[in-house]
Amino acid sequence: MEGEKREMVDHWSHEHPLTLVETCEKNYCYGCERPFSSGEQAYGCSIDGCEYSELLHEECAEMAREIRHPLHHSQHILIQQNPKDLISCDICECFIWSIGYKCTSSECGFEMHLRCAHDSEVVDATTTRDDEQMCAIIRHPSHPKHDLKLWRRRCSFKCDACGSMRGGSSYTCTNEACQYWIHERCASLPQNITREDHHHTLSLSFYVPSEYLRFDYKCDVCSISLRLKYWIYHCQLCRYIVHIHCAFNKTPRITDASASTSTGKDVIHLPTNVAEEIITPFVMRKRRGRTFIPPIIPQDDELVNVKYKFRHHQHRLTLVSFSPHHHQNQEEEEDEEDEENYGVRSELICDGCITPISSSTSKYYYMSCSKCKYNLHLPCFHLPPRLSSLPLHYHRRRDHHQLLLQSFDKHQPWECQRCSVCKYKSNGLFYACRECDFKVDIKCAAMPDIIHHAAHPQHLLKHGAHLDTGSRHLSCAAGCGDGIYLYDFYGCRSGSCDFVVHVKCAVLPASVSSRRWDKHHPLLLTYDATLNHPGDFYCDQCETQMNPKSWMYHCRACDLSFHPLCFHTTSGKYRNIKLGQEYVNDATHPHPLTFQLLTTKRRCNICCWNEHERRGFYCASCNFFICLKYCGEEMIENGDMTAVEPCLE
Repeated sequence: MEGEKREMVDHWSHEHPLTLVETCEKNYCYGCERPFSSGEQAYGCSIDGCEYSELLHEECAEMAREIRHPLHHSQHILIQQNPKDLISCDICECFIWSIGYKCTSSECGFEMHLRCAHDSEVVDATTTRDDEQMCAIIRHPSHPKHDLKLWRRRCSFKCDACGSMRGGSSYTCTNEACQYWIHERCASLPQNITREDHHHTLSLSFYVPSEYLRFDYKCDVCSISLRLKYWIYHCQLCRYIVHIHCAFNKTPRITDASASTSTGKDVIHLPTNVAEEIITPFVMRKRRGRTFIPPIIPQDDELVNVKYKFRHHQHRLTLVSFSPHHHQNQEEEEDEEDEENYGVRSELICDGCITPISSSTSKYYYMSCSKCKYNLHLPCFHLPPRLSSLPLHYHRRRDHHQLLLQSFDKHQPWECQRCSVCKYKSNGLFYACRECDFKVDIKCAAMPDIIHHAAHPQHLLKHGAHLDTGSRHLSCAAGCGDGIYLYDFYGCRSGSCDFVVHVKCAVLPASVSSRRWDKHHPLLLTYDATLNHPGDFYCDQCETQMNPKSWMYHCRACDLSFHPLCFHTTSGKYRNIKLGQEYVNDATHPHPLTFQLLTTKRRCNICCWNEHERRGFYCASCNFFICLKYCGEEMIENGDMTAVEPCLE
């Protein structure tokens, strides 16, 4: 029997024979790095007491050790080897953690995952099944070299079409030297199908096409990575791909009942453009539901006479009504400014969470300093001064560390703190642990244990710690390129789904506006821009090719696409740094200098150091520039350069 021949194998990676053993959901294949299903069989060491713990899928163990691959030089041989250094795959560009193929040529550094090494021979999949295929002997387009014979026996085997171990009638190859074996129901699959959640016809493919190899595509139904040798249904126009066993499942939909946690509290829905939607529930929880809006709010747009003390600012703050018309006129004036001003956000920015203060209604209020450009959302003004515990702050010990609310001197722009959760630097308000080096931006501190995200509407997402090493094989759904194990993340609560996203990616704004690129439309955060777009995607900022299914800011009307990181001050690495403060240095330059991000390469007029995409002090009217690192910081400390404090009273 074929199953008995497969039961024990010799494999180069281990000295002992390997035999079939049962796995659990926490096990990963040492070959393809994919997780095992609960109870799935895999090859492990057959010797009791051996400390070798690696497991291999059957198809991974049976792959030839030496191969030639169509995407590599035809004369060079690739050989399997254990990982030695942290190297990325030349096919999918992800790190190789387990067994991979390496070119045997000393002049070539080509390496690839075991999972990316598949038979990419083009198969004619356009033929349809006819009545003759109901006979005991058939010729199937998935295996054109040999005939297949129908077996009515119910036996368990690994199907070469779907990869499952389900029993039932099957077709096996009539060639005794060939082990091709598929379920009868897989052989009977239609060539084309339709799904409710996609408006194009899906075509059956007997392998994952080579154009999908560059990026780590996942099934659009279950979010689990694709096995490259198994069959799929896909849409060539949209790059919509599903496992064949998912193709006939209905897309799960989230309901109002499932949008709340077991504690009965409302779940935050992301993405959002308003950080208040994250911080307000956090403040309300800490205040046990008590409102933080002042009891007396005027009906006009006048400043409230009452002054409010805020311990993290030297002046008292006033309750101010937001004026949408004034803000719109300010943006229109800035549309004609020099290109360098794209390094400063045009919106009114909160000094607490470093996000815009905006509203479409005139009945919106915030806190403002009448002596300087210091502004706060109401929730940021009412943040608790200390926290006894925080879900994102974890310790090996069970005791909780107290966190204190802290701030920086806004006139020392080099001062900032790296958040322990999102790893971005911030010069806004943050919480710091009194007993360890844990520091967290207030937006990350406000994130709850469970969220709902539009990128994965069918399930709720639960927080996971970056120290969870079991997540190292997973990749962030946003396609940011950073390993899940390096950052805190949110993972799907469904046990059958591999959807995970970094906290730093989950809080990306729902849209960004760019006067430089698109004055007429906002750029929307898009999770899959491939709909009716069969061509490749290139970032209009950095001009590199993009993963079509990575998160991007996209305008379909103008066909503009951007990496989130390429908008440095709104969704990139400077998104938590408040810029725009003006400084004067009469001895060096007669005009005010704006503290901002440089969007073009500049040479410091003092030390002649070249800077690009870094913070500095710039005069747009003269193209005069002072770098922060070598000159600006010293000038401010010596008192040679001071901040401009416009009096608004």
